[in-house]
Amino acid sequence: MQMTDMKSLWSRLEKWGQANAPSMLEDLNPGANNEDIALLEQKFGQILPESLKACLRIHNGESDGWPCKVFADRGAFLSTSRIVDEWAQRLEISDSLGGDDEMDREAQIREGVIFVSGTVKPVMFDKAWIPIMECNGDVFWALDFNPADGGVEGQVIEVDWEGCSWTVIAHSFEKLMEDYVDDLESGAFRIDDGQPTKQRRFLT
Repeated sequence: MQMTDMKSLWSRLEKWGQANAPSMLEDLNPGANNEDIALLEQKFGQILPESLKACLRIHNGESDGWPCKVFADRGAFLSTSRIVDEWAQRLEISDSLGGDDEMDREAQIREGVIFVSGTVKPVMFDKAWIPIMECNGDVFWALDFNPADGGVEGQVIEVDWEGCSWTVIAHSFEKLMEDYVDDLESGAFRIDDGQPTKQRRFLT
């Protein structure tokens, strides 16, 4: 994806937000510079997709992102520095819990204890996952550079630690952005307390 295309997607996203839910845009940071991007790639030893780099150059994440803002139910859009922090924190938690037993995971899938949708490895955390969004500490979204057999490097995954689920939600960051903007414009999201959401509202 070229920079102009990402600019177009952001233009559409912000136009929709201004018309329907202005507060979803209020925490957006200015764009990252080339040094920010280079340091991120150096940290992970991984060339990031051009679409993500273009996205971060437009808005380097959000200053807060709570309650869920620009990416609706997917929580806070992480800046380059928060991507590194989120990666380090989740890796530390995973390591402190002793990592993952592959055979035990297979048994848990068979027994319906954990849920896997798509070509993602159901591990607590993988060093080759680069977080891009997170919500409440339990759920995060990441680019997966170590997919299960048949997966695509750089696919976008959703990992829900509390819900014990692993899901591939897009084969690329570019596709994630395109689908999200299309969904906003097609009316797939409703506005709840000034924010776009697909979450079900529970009656009290």
